[in-house]
Amino acid sequence: METDNRDEIVSVEETAIEESDKETGEETAKKNYPPQASLTIRAIVGGYVLYLAYQIITSKSEISPWMWVAVGVFVIAGCGLVIMSVKHFICGEYIGGKKDENH
Repeated sequence: METDNRDEIVSVEETAIEESDKETGEETAKKNYPPQASLTIRAIVGGYVLYLAYQIITSKSEISPWMWVAVGVFVIAGCGLVIMSVKHFICGEYIGGKKDENH
């Protein structure tokens, strides 16, 4: 008798999980794009991080190995921010852009 109740509970839980997976899949299909201001700020921050890396490289003081690691991280992060922001602008992947279905 107890096994029947357990089977029913497991069946109900599996059905609920499958339904929640379907809902989540539908929600992930819709993309939430960032606003233009956010993309602009990201691009500015990326440019500033690249500027900081340039300032470290061109400084008159001796650069330690750890500073070179920091420069590498700054260059990668700055380039990533700038490139991704510009890509989103060009492709229209922002609120009100070409790919936003709600505009």
